[in-house]
This record gives sequence, C-alpha cells and structure tokens, in this order.
Amino acid sequence: MSHGHGGAGKVGTMASAAFDRAIFGRGKLAPSIATENVEAPFGEICWPKVHEKEGTVRFHVFAPRVEAGHSVWAVGSLAGMGSIAAISPSAVPLVHTGQRMYVGQVTVKKGEAFEFKFVIADADGQVVCQEPNSHASTPLGNGLEKVVHDSTFQYPTGAYRAAGVAVPVSGLRSSESMGIGEFLDLNKMVDWCEATGLQLIQILPINDSGQDPSPYSASSSFGLHPSYVRPKTVAEYYKTLCATDISDLLAWISDTQATLNAKDKVDHAKVMEEKTRLMDAIFDHVGLASVMKDQGLRAWAEKQGGWLKTYAAFKVQLDKERQFNNKWFDCTTWGVKASQAHALVEEGSPDWIAVSRVYFVQYHLHLQLQTATRYAERHGIALKGDIPIGVTRCSADVWAQPNLFKLGFNAGAPGDPQQDWGFPPYNWPEMHKDNCLWWRRRLQHMEQYFHAYRIDHILGFFRMWEIPKTGGPGCYSPSNALRENGLKNLKAIQTASNMMICGEDLGDCPPEVGPVLLELGILGLKIQRWCEGHTWKYPYMTVAASSCHDCSPCRLWWNQEWGSAEGWFNFFCKGKGACPGGPPDWVSQHIQKLHFDSTAMWTINPLQDYVDMWESLRSADAKQDMINIPGQIEGCWVWRMHLDLDDLIKASGLNTLINSMLREAKRGVAY
Repeated sequence: MSHGHGGAGKVGTMASAAFDRAIFGRGKLAPSIATENVEAPFGEICWPKVHEKEGTVRFHVFAPRVEAGHSVWAVGSLAGMGSIAAISPSAVPLVHTGQRMYVGQVTVKKGEAFEFKFVIADADGQVVCQEPNSHASTPLGNGLEKVVHDSTFQYPTGAYRAAGVAVPVSGLRSSESMGIGEFLDLNKMVDWCEATGLQLIQILPINDSGQDPSPYSASSSFGLHPSYVRPKTVAEYYKTLCATDISDLLAWISDTQATLNAKDKVDHAKVMEEKTRLMDAIFDHVGLASVMKDQGLRAWAEKQGGWLKTYAAFKVQLDKERQFNNKWFDCTTWGVKASQAHALVEEGSPDWIAVSRVYFVQYHLHLQLQTATRYAERHGIALKGDIPIGVTRCSADVWAQPNLFKLGFNAGAPGDPQQDWGFPPYNWPEMHKDNCLWWRRRLQHMEQYFHAYRIDHILGFFRMWEIPKTGGPGCYSPSNALRENGLKNLKAIQTASNMMICGEDLGDCPPEVGPVLLELGILGLKIQRWCEGHTWKYPYMTVAASSCHDCSPCRLWWNQEWGSAEGWFNFFCKGKGACPGGPPDWVSQHIQKLHFDSTAMWTINPLQDYVDMWESLRSADAKQDMINIPGQIEGCWVWRMHLDLDDLIKASGLNTLINSMLREAKRGVAY
C-alpha cells in the first residue's frame, strides 16, 4: 500500500500524529468528531448475519487525508449504496479503526457484481472528494461467502505535499516575551503560518541545557529549559487560583521585559538570571504550601513517574557539587548517586523547598508548551521537535543510568582534525536489554507536545565515531553490519510513538542509510546547496530545505560564497541576465519557488529565508541572521528575529505572496 501517486514512502508516515492530530485532525475536537466516521477497534465491530443465498463484500480503505469534520463512505451501483453527488441514508458508512483505516460491509446476492468507489463528504453530507476510477467487486460463488477489498484511497490530486517553517523558540520576538522567545510565542507563529498557508513549525531542542546556550547540550532528555517560561502568565495563574495581589510582581515583570527586549541578541545568562529571580519571587509570594497543594500540579507530578524526581534531585545536587567539586561537569564524579535521590526529594527533607521550586518551574513550562501545542492543533499546524544525538556528561540521564552510555568515549566525527563533541555515545547493547525503555519513555513524553521530530545526526543510529576519553584517534563503532544496526535501533524508537520522524542524514552518509530510512518511512533531508540541487528530482520521502540553523541563510550565502551563488544563478535562473548582487528579493522568491515546486513531501525552510523574499522586511545585516557556526562558540545561538511577531503577522504583502505560491504549487491541498 502506498499513500499516493508518485510516493514510495510508508503508509505510517501519512497516518502519523502530524497529519492525524494536527493538519487534518485539528485537535480532534467534539464538533468535528460529531460528523466524522464512528471510531472503533476492528475487533469490536459487530457485522450483521447474512442469509444462505447471500454473501458479504467488505471494504478496507486507507484514507489518510480526511479533513476535520469530514467522513469516508462507499458508494456504487449496488441498490441502496447512494450516489456520487451526495450521501444518501442508505450509503455504506465506514468505521474508522484507527491509523486512518476505514472499514465497511455490504450484503450482496451470490453471483451479483457491482462497481463502487470511495468518497469523502463534508459535515453537510456533500461529496467534496471522490476517487477518479471505480473498483469492480468480485462476484460471490463457488462456496465463496465473503470478499475483502483492500485499497488506498485514490486522491485525484496525487501525493500530498506540504510546507513549514524552521525557527528556534529562543529566536522568537514579541512584546509579551522577555529577551528570548517563549513557548507561548508559538501561538503567534501559528497565526503567521495560518496566514501564509504553512502547516508545520520546526523548532530546535527545548530541553534544559543548563548554562550552555547550545540547545544540543542537553542536561535532561525530559526537563524543559526554564528560559522558555513566561513569568507573567505564571503570576496570573496564582492570582486566579489563590486570589492573591500580584500588582508588584507585574510591575517588576514589565520593567524586566522592557530591559531585556531592548537587546538585539539573546543574552542567555541575563535572561536566566532575571527569570530565575522572578520565578523564585512568584513562588515565595504564593508560598510553598499553596504551590504544592495545587491539585493540578500534584496530579501532573504524580503522572511524570521517575524522571521528575530524578531531574529535581539532579538540579539540587548540581548546585551543591558546583560549590566544592572541580569536576562537577562530570556527574560520574559526584559524591551522591542517583540511587540516593529519593532522600533529596522526600517531602520534609532539607532540600524539599529547592525540589519544590524545580517542580513549580517545570509544571508551568509544561502548561505553557501544552497550551501552544493545543492551539497549533486547533489551527491545523503541526509542531516538530528536535532530538539531539546525545546528552552531556553532566545530565540527569547519565547520572541516573550510566550503564546506557559509553563513558570511556566521546562521540564525534572524523576529519583533520577530528571533531570531538564531548558527550558519551549510547551503549546500544545495554539499551536493547529492556527494549530501549529509556528511548520509549523519552519519546512518549515528547509526544504530548509534538507531532513530529527531527533526529539530529541520524547516522549515529547506524554507527558512531568514538574517541577515547583519554585522547587519541577515534574509530567507527560498529565498523560493519550497518544496515542491521541502523534498522534495529531505529525500529526500537519508531514504535515508541506516532510522531512523524525526519532524519538529519547529511554529511558522509553510508549507502545503507537511505534504504533503511525509506523502508521505515523516515524522511531524509536535502539542503539545495549541499547536493545537486535538482529539487524537481528529490525523492518523495524528503524534507527539502533552502538552508538550516547550521549554515548561512540564503542571502548571507549569496554574499559570502559568490562563486557558488553565481554558479547556482547561471543554472537555475537561465535567461535572467548576469548574476545580481544582494541578491534582490526576486531571487529569494525563486529559491523558495524551487522548493515549493519540488517533488519532496515536505519543504521546511528557515524563517530568515522566507522574510528575505520581501525587500522591505529584510534585516539590515544578513550576517546577523546566522544561528550557529559549527565549531565556533562566540556569537552562536543568540539570534533573535529583528521583526516583532505581530509585525510579521501584519506583513500582508509577504504573507499573500507565500500563500499564493503554495497554492500554485498545490502544497497543503488535501483533495
């Protein structure tokens, strides 16, 4: 079964949460569910009995593209099956058995043949999509009492293609945030996507990375970064819950917002300092007893299982280790082990107040991110997260389960010199002993916020360049059986959630990688300047991108690598004269048009490349649009939008242009 013409990808990709919960499901709200197909597990369907001279024809159809409130039906030439134009009461209702599979059944006389097709009806019963060709039913006879027709809905528009935007949460700018983008700013990004026709927001990792500004230096695979909380919303929460006066807190928050929002770049240290002070002040104003008796917080904490207690104990112990341990950055040197963590987090312990502060911050991060997730779903926009390839040595994960990591090695990449990333590689044999429980818990936790995720350096699931921690040259591990290794590791995490998976498969890619990703329905990545660039020949199971956070946006690339840009122009813009400087906005528009028109399922492009399509909206200096320069520390991860999100939403010229280009390319068209 395939999910459309011209696509060789897995059925499961189109049935993933990105489409099922967000783009088509729109949050699965009650008003929409009321007019959709009844949903029930296949085993619970009661099929009617038939007479001796009759038989049944059963329909199984995979229809991944069904808009919220719409329903799938079978109609045909058999008496009572209903017409193509509208759904009659006698048409065959199908049952949604999950994963966008629909089943139904009709009773026929033996020897009777008929034609049928599947249609999609709107909430009023009007047919809005029908298959272009009919199916012929196999007549019953010669002892045959049941015929099953398995098929995939034949959409007249062919394979589905969509578009999204890539932007780090930290880079969002609004009058409500405080020197850094916050989870609640994603609501305005959703509004902008709705105005432009984009259907997905891809962000960088959002887990706690401590004092390291790099989002890929995770100190927890579960805990969210405290920088992304909005203190004002927290204060207002307790004003409602406890009827407490927060006027002084609001004045303080307003002053701090004004100071931090005046900065062009993210000052991570200052943001963390000020937000920590504000969150502590809110906690102290409300009081320990009132914070911890909140039924919402208590119920949430109870559901989190072991990660929250381990993470809180880790944060408390980390503060202690910094005071006397000159190797505090390696938690394997700590005097207190994770097995002793229960003593730290027990209510009434000397550390209980510090532990409660961690719970308090994480609870409100959860509420605010979940608010953004639900807002995105209601508007048909998917959120795509990012999983770093590793976690740091100073992490709650390494502290709690050191056996899951090769602590005698550092992960990296070959080269002259070789890259040493500093974090320990995964100990896959150990992980597989419990069917990769750590991964499954991590992804199930992530799924409450995201509909899709990007795997950073997916090549690491096949092999990893491992460097002895004591120094010296590294080597690949394993050195053989890459297909088997990658397939085993990726299957283990794929089955943990229903999120759509995209793999960053750039760099020195072994030949085994592509076929495994295709077999599993995992999308690969192509950046035009780093491949042949023929977007019209990209495999369907691809994310096409004009640039990414680890390279220069297109306008900066044009100016920094003139030779490459000139070669690109002469090939892709034949007949348009000499290669212009700048480049002008029409060139930026042409770059995006190539991606919109591409054969890839998705094109997800950085916000900077979209904004550069409109001359008057561009930043004053393209160099300031860089997010990260691999191998460099200074100036990385501090990018902020030069536009306020409200101004971007009001940029009708750009927004109308993107919307019309997407419609012309038929991206985001369900039927």
